[in-house]
Amino acid sequence: MKINSQVEPLARNAIHAAVQQDLAKLRAALRAIPNDRAAHEAVALALAVTLLVMTDIHHGKPSDEQTRAVAAEIVRAEAWAQAGEEQVFNFLLRLVNGEPLAQTIAEEHILLAFVAAANLLSSCRRDSEEWWDHLDRAEAALET
Repeated sequence: MKINSQVEPLARNAIHAAVQQDLAKLRAALRAIPNDRAAHEAVALALAVTLLVMTDIHHGKPSDEQTRAVAAEIVRAEAWAQAGEEQVFNFLLRLVNGEPLAQTIAEEHILLAFVAAANLLSSCRRDSEEWWDHLDRAEAALET
C-alpha cells in the first residue's frame, strides 16, 4: 500500500482524536479532510491499519469468534462512540473477510473506522511504545 504523505497526517489526527475519546475532535478532524479522494484514502488507511493489527494479534486471519471478541472489547472500551456490538462485529467481519469497505463504507461507519484503529493501536501496542509508535510500525509494514 502506498500511503499518501498529504493524507497520512489527516488520518493520524482523526485516530488521535479517537484515542482521546473525543467525538467533537474526531468530527472536526474528519471535516478537515479536504475532499472525497483524501477522505477515501484516510478511511482506507484506518481500515488497513485495523486489519493489520487484528491479523498480527491473532497470528493470521481472525476467526469469527476472535472477531466478535475484538468487537466486544471495542464497544466496551469505546462506549463514548456509541456503537453497538453487532454493528462493530459486522463491520470488522466484513473487513477481515476482504470486503471492499473503503469504497462502499456507510457514512456511520466512517467514525468506526478510526475508532477501531485507535482502539487497536493503543490497546495492542508494545509496553515500551505509544500508540503513534505502533501506527508508525503498522504504516511501515503496509508500505513494504
